[in-house]
Amino acid sequence: MQRPNFKDYLILVRLPNLFTLPSNILVGFVIASSLTLTSYVQVLLLVTISILLYCVGLILNDLFDYNIDKKERPDRPLASGKVSRRAAIGLVTAFSVLALGLSLIVSIPTLVTSSFLFVLIFGYDKYLKKTQAGPFTIAAARVINVMLGASVDFGHIGSFPQLIILTFVLTITFVYVCLIGFISRYEIHGFPKNTKLFLIPIIIVAIISLIAFFSLMGFFKYECLIILALFSFIMAVTFYKIHKQDASGIQRIVQNMILSIIVLDSTFLSGIRGIEIGLVVLVLLAPLLILARKMYMT
Repeated sequence: MQRPNFKDYLILVRLPNLFTLPSNILVGFVIASSLTLTSYVQVLLLVTISILLYCVGLILNDLFDYNIDKKERPDRPLASGKVSRRAAIGLVTAFSVLALGLSLIVSIPTLVTSSFLFVLIFGYDKYLKKTQAGPFTIAAARVINVMLGASVDFGHIGSFPQLIILTFVLTITFVYVCLIGFISRYEIHGFPKNTKLFLIPIIIVAIISLIAFFSLMGFFKYECLIILALFSFIMAVTFYKIHKQDASGIQRIVQNMILSIIVLDSTFLSGIRGIEIGLVVLVLLAPLLILARKMYMT
């Protein structure tokens, strides 16, 4: 057992990935409520809850995969012995209690939403990750994370346009994260020869086309198309010659797709509230990109 340092714990919770969570929360929040001076406190609490639950999921993932990681990823904090399993269990317990406690402070709907998210996370890590339901479960967790942002004022989501926008955002988020979950299954051994890789860029093009169409229909502001162009460029670079990608190439694809969650959320926020808030959210890319060079994300 090696003596852990703080960096080992940051690696354990995939620090770069945590920067993809605030934009999820903000998207849900702006659909359900208005940003005011007092609402920033609520947003901060919701982001904290989201980060805590995400950390719980990542630590549980490594706890349940301990024996597998000893063989396939021996350099990871738990598998290498840099962080003890006892310490990891202690973190899971502390983070879970703190997340649910903060949820109760925000509202009862927030507590219900975060509790459901916790159950979903545990179910994925313990039972569903290796099954066909794995990518769908992890995508559902991201959708519930967006709903966590809206949980402060579920009752305000009553108008037809709001329901349409919320349903659209949740659907696109679900499909996109499902795709990440599917691709990440092959980051160790590469794509099998019989994988229909052409379907992946087709799904991405469909997502981009639907967002553009949604904007042209008047549900999103046209200025979201500027951020959508950035998202499209990143996706084009990411999936260029996908059929030639080996395991390390697949890891880069997954990494680019994870960081692009921020860009996708920025597109949504630009469409809902204006490009100003979308550009502010894009700032989250800076620390993510810097940290991703030093810590793994997948």
